[in-house]
Amino acid sequence: MSRLEEKEVESRMRVIAVYDDLKTAPTGAVIIYEMKFTDTHGSERDTCIASFDDGNVEMVWGIGVDLKDALESASVVYSHVFRDTPEIRHNPFREVLER
Repeated sequence: MSRLEEKEVESRMRVIAVYDDLKTAPTGAVIIYEMKFTDTHGSERDTCIASFDDGNVEMVWGIGVDLKDALESASVVYSHVFRDTPEIRHNPFREVLER
């Protein structure tokens, strides 16, 4: 059994922000989740996850220590993935960061 399997981990996840009024993606939404982890020793860790939901599929694009960090991470990954796709010029995560 690995060390990860030996530990019991409690986690809680909640939505902390939804941006569904995007100019760059009118049919989609940027959703930020906060996850809190507590292991059996009482150690806590918070993580934020930035996802994009286009109405059909929700996909995680970034992870960070807080909302801004998750959005910045998602923006970089999104730009990198679509760098060779000229028809996708918008970056919903960048739009949220520039507010």
